[in-house]
Amino acid sequence: MTARQGLAADIGGTNTRLALVEYGRVLEETITRYRNRDFDTPEEAIDAFLAGAGNPACGSAVIAIAAPINGKTIRMTNHPWTFDATCIGRMLGGADVTFLNDFEALAYSLDRVAPERLKTVCGSAQTVPGNATRLVVGAGTGFNAAALFQSDGGLHVGTGECGHATLAVETEAELRLWKYLARGRGRASVERALSGQGLREIYEWHCLEQGLTPEDFDPANIASRANASEDSACEAAARQWVTFLGRVIGDLALVFLSLGGIVLTGGVTRSLSRFLAEPEFQGAFRAKGRQRQLVSGIPVHLLDDDFAALSGCAARM
Repeated sequence: MTARQGLAADIGGTNTRLALVEYGRVLEETITRYRNRDFDTPEEAIDAFLAGAGNPACGSAVIAIAAPINGKTIRMTNHPWTFDATCIGRMLGGADVTFLNDFEALAYSLDRVAPERLKTVCGSAQTVPGNATRLVVGAGTGFNAAALFQSDGGLHVGTGECGHATLAVETEAELRLWKYLARGRGRASVERALSGQGLREIYEWHCLEQGLTPEDFDPANIASRANASEDSACEAAARQWVTFLGRVIGDLALVFLSLGGIVLTGGVTRSLSRFLAEPEFQGAFRAKGRQRQLVSGIPVHLLDDDFAALSGCAARM
């Protein structure tokens, strides 16, 4: 290994993805995914990866984490791991370690994504400005978004903790659902709905509304049964989930004025991709009053690449 080679890592709430990087490009043959629950610490996961790769020396490491990035010690939001840049650098043999938010890495990956990995959800008859702001939004274990800005100085990313904003509702039924999601929590955040656990709780609520006992389905089961139209409560949950998704990304499109387009990602989003073409999602996305025409002109795509954030890490190396 040379000083121009290093380690890229994308640490989500459920999975860890790692790869070696050479001259700013991910070595695809080295990409590896682990389940977080199989390791007590992130260092153990990194060590397992390096051992499998022949213990290469890494001159640098860029690690994308599903958490707010502030300083050299980071604690994850939806998993009990803590990251220490000094500790990780030491185990890598003195490598320089940079932490990114996981959606920051996804935003930096957008210019590196192969066109065939982007599936059109909402097209646009308007010409998309070449330097317009773009937005990447994802729902999986949690929910978040990041904006990619382009200026004469290059690309810049704005990140936040969008999943912890308060969930907006519009109907009496949604208000009842909001109260169900908020029980014991004081309020319902966006992430309480737009996540795997959120899909599960929306399904439970639909069952209870119909006087049914919820089955012990996990989010993957619910999505599968909804896609196959095998269970009315699962399908109702899926349609409500994408309604919330459409409403939230429409709001974010206005907040960031993301005329360059929106890219959707995340395991739950992909599992319910069939419903993104349905009126519930499309209508909620565009229902922005006097700004309906503006939002309707914003293209939306689904990213079919579970390892894109690694390319974003490589771009920052």
